[in-house]
Amino acid sequence: MPYNWKKLSQKDLEKNYNPRESVSNFSTYIEKYKNLGKKSRKDLPCILDVSYGNSPLQKVDIFGNKNLKNANVHIFIHGGYWRALDKSDHSQLAKPFVTEGILYFSVNHELCPNVSLSDIVRQVTNAIIWIYNNCKKFGGNPNKISISGHSAGAHLCAMILSSDWSKFNIPIDIIKGAVLISGIYEPEIVLNLSVNEEIKLSKKEALQNTPTNPSINIPNILMCVGGEEPEGWIEQTKMYTKKIIHNCNNLDFSILNNENHFSLMVSFASPENKFVKKMINMAENI
Repeated sequence: MPYNWKKLSQKDLEKNYNPRESVSNFSTYIEKYKNLGKKSRKDLPCILDVSYGNSPLQKVDIFGNKNLKNANVHIFIHGGYWRALDKSDHSQLAKPFVTEGILYFSVNHELCPNVSLSDIVRQVTNAIIWIYNNCKKFGGNPNKISISGHSAGAHLCAMILSSDWSKFNIPIDIIKGAVLISGIYEPEIVLNLSVNEEIKLSKKEALQNTPTNPSINIPNILMCVGGEEPEGWIEQTKMYTKKIIHNCNNLDFSILNNENHFSLMVSFASPENKFVKKMINMAENI
């Protein structure tokens, strides 16, 4: 029987779909990966806070060796339920890509409730377009772009995959591969959560920003979720995987044992992590 979140009690909704409720020591993980991010910005070659739009948070951090030429490009979108966290909290994720000579962009956007979810989707879309038009300046190849996102960032990646790029005067196959990490793919669920007191998501916004199938066949998509996450959250990834399976040439689904929603952002800083190796292999071979 399909998992039906609409039949859950309020308590079970919070447990299944509010990650901070499901991981009692979530703040310990966030502090750890913020510190890793800070160290990474010191240790890795980077250009920070490059504007792609007019508002304060419309900026990208760029990681990559100075002598890159025609390098493959990877773009990361952070999570935080569209209302928290920052690209700087996730700089550690650049390390495995920089090590392999991939040009890495970490994207910021304005946060709810200062802007709507539709605004955030537009901003991330503009970031992708900016990176396509400008990555050559930093040694990147605009025809070799892959993306990834964690949590709400995975939702934004899913929205990017369903974008009609033809109306932006750039190739419709701009995205050659994607990694969706522990995402939320039915924003309507948030209307029933306490966290929406901060997000202030409306039903109209939730429905308008529910990802549809990719607009074209995507060559490679990796889907993953932590094995320690609640059943409902795991079901989100399963559901979206089933939804898009016929719109991807190569789709890989993984449940990562001994990982929760927040530990992933620590584990994925390691080039030796098995799933990270999958990500790198995908980003290198698009």
